Amino acid sequence: MNNIYNHPMFEKYVSTLKETSCDNRNKKTSNYMTKSTLPAVNFDEVKSEYIGNLRLTDTPKSNDALFFDKKEVPFFIEFKNGKIERKESYDIKKKIYDSVLIFTDIVDVGITELRQNMEYILVYNKDANSGNVLGEKKESQIQQSSSFNQFSKGVTKLAKEEFVEFGLKCFENYCFKKVHTYTIEEFEAFLKNCSQKN
Repeated sequence: MNNIYNHPMFEKYVSTLKETSCDNRNKKTSNYMTKSTLPAVNFDEVKSEYIGNLRLTDTPKSNDALFFDKKEVPFFIEFKNGKIERKESYDIKKKIYDSVLIFTDIVDVGITELRQNMEYILVYNKDANSGNVLGEKKESQIQQSSSFNQFSKGVTKLAKEEFVEFGLKCFENYCFKKVHTYTIEEFEAFLKNCSQKN
């Protein structure tokens, strides 16, 4: 998949992780979920060009960034600064599906190649999501709490697995080789490893 690095549509929208992480819901100020100046493709812009002449009745959603680590492993990255509830969880999943369809069409690869090579990262605000509740029915709601998450992360670490939050594990081995859900601090640690030389 190395040749996708040179795809003209992606090259047009090269930005930085910092810029793709911008949360400008508050019109007066912009908040960034990372200060990293590592290059990334603004996938929202790619989507906008892709759908430009399609005359769609509904606008597809898209992940924030397409990023390549030092080994040229491709990652889709979505930044969520606010609280992730049912609507946001649905939107995240729709962004994944729509982005995968757009990406595979642009680079002309099948889903098999994608799940063998590509990874996904959701970067979320830990403080905004402590005590979060997900689920459609009251009896099936999942309580997200920092103590539960710490326990789960500890158990999965012992099992040499990674704890994936917000119901996104279902995309692993389906659309992506691996799925990660990182707090801002965990994402910075991931980026530090990405920028280190072998």
